Amino acid sequence: MALIVEDGTGVSGANTYVTLAEFKAWADERGITYDNDAKVTEHIYRAMDFIERQNFQGRKANETQALQFPRTDVMIDGYYIDANEIPKELKIAEYEQINIEHLGYSDLASVDRRTTSETIGSISVTYASNSSSKTDTPALTLALKKLILSKQEVTRS
Repeated sequence: MALIVEDGTGVSGANTYVTLAEFKAWADERGITYDNDAKVTEHIYRAMDFIERQNFQGRKANETQALQFPRTDVMIDGYYIDANEIPKELKIAEYEQINIEHLGYSDLASVDRRTTSETIGSISVTYASNSSSKTDTPALTLALKKLILSKQEVTRS
């Protein structure tokens, strides 16, 4: 399947907010390595699986659109974005999630049994009792922060 980019017009069959070239340019500017185009495309699909599961502000601009954006009633930094806008924050979140998929830290991946002590040959590792079995990804959290409903917010339909 080919990447079909949502541009804010409710593109039929859209499955991403960014192009392969946009991701590669973003990664290159930051010195982030990535795989070949086929593998990066797989990571884009997985990243979108994660992005599309988020609880975003506002409502879809059109009930028949393929993706969560474009949306109405989305406020960033005190200003409503246009109903046909794909916010830069969303694209950054997708870039970050694509990189997370590349690194193998996906929140969509199965969580293995938590290991508290492990010995391989002469090397031994013991994890703190309060350590998480998931890797924290603050760059993604920050990218999504302005778009996601906080747990305290209540919305009306």
